[in-house]
Amino acid sequence: MTNLGFIDVSGVGNSGKSAAVDLLREFDGIFVPHFQFEFDFLRVRGGLIDLRHALLEDWSPVRSHAAFKAFLKVTSRMGRNPRAWWDVPAWIESTSQRYDRHFFESFQGLTQTFARSFVIGSYLAEWPYDDLCSSPVQVFMRKFIRRFGGRRKLLREVFLLDGTDFDKQAYAYLTQLFQKVVPKNINRVILNNGFEPFNPVPFLDMLDGSRQIVVTRDPRDVYVSGQNNHHANAADKKLFAFDNDGLNKSFLAADDIELFVCRYRLYHQHLFQGTDKRVLRLRFEDLVLDYESVVARVLAFLDLPPEKHVSPRLNFDPTRSRENVGVWRKYSKHTELRFIEAQLEEFLVSD
Repeated sequence: MTNLGFIDVSGVGNSGKSAAVDLLREFDGIFVPHFQFEFDFLRVRGGLIDLRHALLEDWSPVRSHAAFKAFLKVTSRMGRNPRAWWDVPAWIESTSQRYDRHFFESFQGLTQTFARSFVIGSYLAEWPYDDLCSSPVQVFMRKFIRRFGGRRKLLREVFLLDGTDFDKQAYAYLTQLFQKVVPKNINRVILNNGFEPFNPVPFLDMLDGSRQIVVTRDPRDVYVSGQNNHHANAADKKLFAFDNDGLNKSFLAADDIELFVCRYRLYHQHLFQGTDKRVLRLRFEDLVLDYESVVARVLAFLDLPPEKHVSPRLNFDPTRSRENVGVWRKYSKHTELRFIEAQLEEFLVSD
């Protein structure tokens, strides 16, 4: 099995992350998935990094057991790929990521095998902590059964888990999983927002040789191009991002300028501030306006020679992307811009 290197490209919402991803599409030896595919399984609640934390960093019998069961549930919900309209249970449970479809029906099988590799034993016991994940009806029924002498029937399977070799096994598991979709001549894989930009170190430690590129952008451009309230005039609507359908940017909170400012500040205050050499911070504006210099930085960061940039400007053309820098200058609502400038001065990109 050939080892894969994972490169995460993360942003904080409408920050130009896709430009960095498109740039990396031009490099030889790097696999870049479809731009809409994000492998959220690493970072979601109950996903891979939560399992790592519970088994390796903060072990306890209660938390490791709970994390294991949550992980299996998340695996099923994100992995399911309903194939027919009559498969009602799958449609009900699936959260629509359909990772089995992306990984040729191997996601659930490989992931469950990986998770169960940490189980060193199990036994039946009274274990009330599982009630926290049960519905009110289930909790009531258990109380009813206990009240009328069925206590022995309420025993639960308790799992003993040892995550001592978690990182080694996780790296092998993800390599095996992605090799289902990665061509044999590829040795690096791009993850879109796989790690998140806030605390990437556990991810980087888990995946040997991994790297992260974090892209940020002037808040004024984030605000103007990412609005989801489309009661704007015709001129302002032309400034919206091409993929802005009126709802998919709602996570930016741009319909309420005060909340937008609070969100932007909070996210940026929590960006990783360490000096880890495995993390590279880029500004979208620099990628566009100082293209050659930034490309050189990316090559050096990934330890790649210049000749690996085999298709320059094929997927990311800085000349075309210039129109996405400083879009706020054309925005008609100057009062809103002045408010952002006053509140987020330290994050503005200088003219």
